[in-house]
Amino acid sequence: YDHSDYRNIKNLSIVFIGQTGYGKSSLINKLINKDTFETSDYRACTKVLQSADFFLHHKMKHEKLAYQLSFVDLPGIGENDKADEQYLQWYKNYIEEAAVVVYLFRADKRDHSQDEYFFDKVFDKSKVENLICVISQADKIEPLSREMELSPTQKENLEKKKNDIKSKRSEERRV
Repeated sequence: YDHSDYRNIKNLSIVFIGQTGYGKSSLINKLINKDTFETSDYRACTKVLQSADFFLHHKMKHEKLAYQLSFVDLPGIGENDKADEQYLQWYKNYIEEAAVVVYLFRADKRDHSQDEYFFDKVFDKSKVENLICVISQADKIEPLSREMELSPTQKENLEKKKNDIKSKRSEERRV
């Protein structure tokens, strides 16, 4: 693209955050309808910051305005302490600039201590209006089933998980 026709290019970043193996890359691939980022069912793939960038022309060209929309895939936290130190700093920097922050929780995970650490120590509370919490891997919620659709009990457990996450986020907003 020739960007020289535009006086002003606004950057809009959607940042995807969560623990290792939670499906951040898979989710972005689905959203952009392209297998851009490597995924794996058995190992963490994202070791470096990646993004899929789209240049969007403004419909009123005389305003000479365009947007660059970036889906930013950050490495997952929780792999090891040394990597987390670097990744958490990246998270802070990208959250500061993000238009939207998407945080992934796993449906089948019960221990959320690392998620809580992130929200206590890393997440900028002033960005809470830009936060979207996503529950990934809903098919793995108890009781496990090999069916193509979630069972009524799985749906009920998923709703409980959603309410638990909502109540924790609401508590943080009051603090």
